[in-house]
Amino acid sequence: MECPACATQIPDTAKQCEHCGWEAPRSGLAVAGIVVLAVLGVGCLGLMLLGLVVALVIPTHHHDPQGGNEAAAIGALKTLTMAQALYREGDKDGDEVFDYGTLSELSEATLIDGILGTGSKQGYLFTCQPVATTPEFLWTATATPAVPGTTGVRCFGTNHTGVIYVSRTGPVRFDAEGEVLGDAVPLGN
Repeated sequence: MECPACATQIPDTAKQCEHCGWEAPRSGLAVAGIVVLAVLGVGCLGLMLLGLVVALVIPTHHHDPQGGNEAAAIGALKTLTMAQALYREGDKDGDEVFDYGTLSELSEATLIDGILGTGSKQGYLFTCQPVATTPEFLWTATATPAVPGTTGVRCFGTNHTGVIYVSRTGPVRFDAEGEVLGDAVPLGN
């Protein structure tokens, strides 16, 4: 190739004339590469800005403490069901009468944890006792939000059948025979 500035012969692989310093124009491929890099840089910057805007505009998803409290209350009632069976069948009070226990008796027998044994756990208030007329056959337990609408919305209850009942209007109630009263329905219905 001949240098257009001084007419000196330049090898085809050279990018500059050794005689006058003239530089060969960059190939279209090199210019295209620079353009691609610039476009990619602007595109990445745009994506970063879009991500920032989305992060600021879309509210953060917060954990629902009511749902967690309600799940814990259901779990505690299931624990009470198992604890009552163990208490009765193991005669944990040692009186040779196979009867069910109260929250404090279940706690003293270490069948439930001490916190549940106090009647208050994770935003719910608990009751658990044998039915007065037939403590060897029947018992009930309830879980009611400590602060309705804040620590939980639904109320729960269970009895000797092990079925968990739910109510949205107030505490789950049982009659003298341990049968559910009012609008409470089995959980999942």
